[in-house]
Amino acid sequence: MPKLEFESTLRKALFLLLFSLVFSGIGYLLAILISHQFNYNLQDVLFCEGIFFIMIGAFMSMKGNPSGANFNAVGQNDAQFIAYQNNEVTRVEREITNYHKNFLKNSIVEFRFSGLTMILCGAFIIVFCIFYGVQ
Repeated sequence: MPKLEFESTLRKALFLLLFSLVFSGIGYLLAILISHQFNYNLQDVLFCEGIFFIMIGAFMSMKGNPSGANFNAVGQNDAQFIAYQNNEVTRVEREITNYHKNFLKNSIVEFRFSGLTMILCGAFIIVFCIFYGVQ
């Protein structure tokens, strides 16, 4: 059984690396297009793209349940009643799903594996930018 789990993880890691390299190539082609079209330095465009990909990857990789804060009723006459109802619904959902026992599992900052593709892509682009600048 552990061998099958290892093969599955290895397959996921290879797909992660493959798609990161594909997105890095697309980013590099986009950087060449931008640098030629707008007369920017290729290193600067690559660095900005790398930072952009890392930020997008960080935002894409977050998952989980929000903490229950809701600002939909702000400014209405029955804002306190709506906020109370939302809090009660959140409390009931947490009781049903045993939220506090599995807090780390339900946390909003748990990272998904697919979001790492963009983070790794941004890291590849920045590393390439640094090595491209050294001549």
